[in-house]
Amino acid sequence: MPIVDRMEFPRRYKLKGIVLILIIIGAVLGIWIQRSGIKQVRDQIEISSVSIVRSGNQFIELEYVLANTSNKALNINLMAKVWDVQENELASALFSIDIQPHSSSKRSKMLDKLNRSLKDGERPYKAEISLYERKVP
Repeated sequence: MPIVDRMEFPRRYKLKGIVLILIIIGAVLGIWIQRSGIKQVRDQIEISSVSIVRSGNQFIELEYVLANTSNKALNINLMAKVWDVQENELASALFSIDIQPHSSSKRSKMLDKLNRSLKDGERPYKAEISLYERKVP
């Protein structure tokens, strides 16, 4: 039977110091680019006139005005939240919207998955729609 010499698998090689430093600099640069992009989009989007239009035991309808002041069409993620009088969150939703450049539009959002159903005569107290920003640790 022939003898076959094989390399150990997997063979581990330590990274050299310069490669490790380049990886760390690349990661920091990537985080900085992402945060500056988020800040630029935040400055170009205006959300105003958030109001609760209708509500029932199992749904809440919000109405808001969304404006894009940039020169290009954007696809943005928005977070809608609604609270009751005791500051308990009734509902929240993350949704995506396409908006054309230099435009302003009145939109509505139906929240039909509530954390708890509304009692008879109870109305939502406060609503907020904000730009959703992913957090990088």
